[in-house]
Formats: sequence, C-alpha cells, structure tokens
Amino acid sequence: MNSTLDPVFAAGVERELTAIGTRRSRLRRRQRTTRVAAVAGGSLALAGALTGAAILNGLPGETTVTPFGETVSGTYTGTAAVDLGQAPADADRVILDITCTEGGDIEVPTKPGAGTTAAAVTWNCSDPIRENKSVRINDGLLPAAGSTSITITADPGTQWTVVARYASSTTKPWGVNAKGETYGVPNDNGVPDLVAAQATNGEIGYTRMTEQFAFEGEGYIKVYKSDGETQIGWFPIGDPATLGDPPAIEK
Repeated sequence: MNSTLDPVFAAGVERELTAIGTRRSRLRRRQRTTRVAAVAGGSLALAGALTGAAILNGLPGETTVTPFGETVSGTYTGTAAVDLGQAPADADRVILDITCTEGGDIEVPTKPGAGTTAAAVTWNCSDPIRENKSVRINDGLLPAAGSTSITITADPGTQWTVVARYASSTTKPWGVNAKGETYGVPNDNGVPDLVAAQATNGEIGYTRMTEQFAFEGEGYIKVYKSDGETQIGWFPIGDPATLGDPPAIEK
C-alpha cells in the first residue's frame, strides 16, 4: 500500500491477504501450469496467503525487493499498455501501485512461479474494500524481450491509475529440517513442504502443504514448528468470525 490506512481498512486488507485463494477472497492470483501438477493455481495462492505477508518477516525463502530507476505513472481506461522505458540490466520484476475506483475486473501480469508459464493478479474495481485504495504488486512481469511495455487488462470503461518502477530481488534459501522437508515462504522457486503461517494464538510456525491439499470446506489446519511434527497452534480456513474457537492443541 502506498497510503496511510485507517485501522478498519487495514484489518480488512489483512483478512484479504489471508483469504487469497480461498472462497472468501476477492483478490485472486492465477497461475497457468506447463504440465499437469498437484499444485493447482488456487492451492498455490492459498499457500502464499498463509505467509501472512502483513505480519511475518525474516523467514526462510523470503524475497527482498529493491526498487530502482524513475517511476512511471498514468491514468487509463480499459485495457492499456504501460510504457516503462528500457529495463535496467539488473531488473527482474516491476513494482506497481494500482488504484481503481469503479468498474469491472482488472488483471495485472506477474512473474510466473516454478512450473508455470503465466501468472496474474486480478480483482474487481467496484469492491468496497479497495475503493480509492492502492493495490501494491511487488512481482509484476517485466516487458517481453524487445518491448518496453506491459499490458494491464481491464474491463471496458474501468478507469485506473498506476505508479510503476523496475526492481531487482534477492531470495533467501528455504530451511531444511531433520526429515529433509523444506520450510519457509513461497517464492519464485515454488512452494516449500512447510509454509509459514501465524496461528490464531499468535505463534508463528508452518502449515503442511499436503494437509492444505487434503483439506476441504472451512475449519482449521495445524500449525507446526519447523520440525513439521510439534503442533503450536491452528490456522483458520474460512471466516474466523463464524468458525468458532479452534480445537485444543493435540499433545
């Protein structure tokens, strides 16, 4: 976000961050795979959301993004190409702050993850939670070879503004526990076996990807220490206001 958030809106944004990829999310990440794989777009997005991007930092696999160069800004209606100028040699992504106040869907191309050919973030501009607020995208797709522009897709009549600049990034390696399982946060390399999450009791730990895939409906999934065995809490899937209290932690 590039604006000061009031507490009510900030809480709503945090709920949305943890909802990406679930049925209650209105901000969606989409991936197109190059092959049939167990990691479908929705599950991958859910894994990313479980990192609790607004509150967790300094974890294995974390990507640090460094902006550079001059910003480019503009106001557009409907689908449009945004000319960013020539990409610096070290650039591997674009940072975009996009604001739209009304209209239909808008879609921003992002860097594809491991095993995917294309990816995007999309949301509806009439969503009240984002009215007059900026959506920041830290992994925007670079222009294609020989081009200086990226295309933002929006429904006809949808007005939006953008502030964009090139950036580079560095990514920490995932941790590896005694069982050989990787743990940390999803990044361009894919998704680790154990994905970082903050439990309802405030403890920071990891959810197991196989348990995410097997989970159906709404409820709670276990949060473990990095050993993948010691449970320290629960992470809610669904609306926490209607789920009730989580179960007792199994000893």
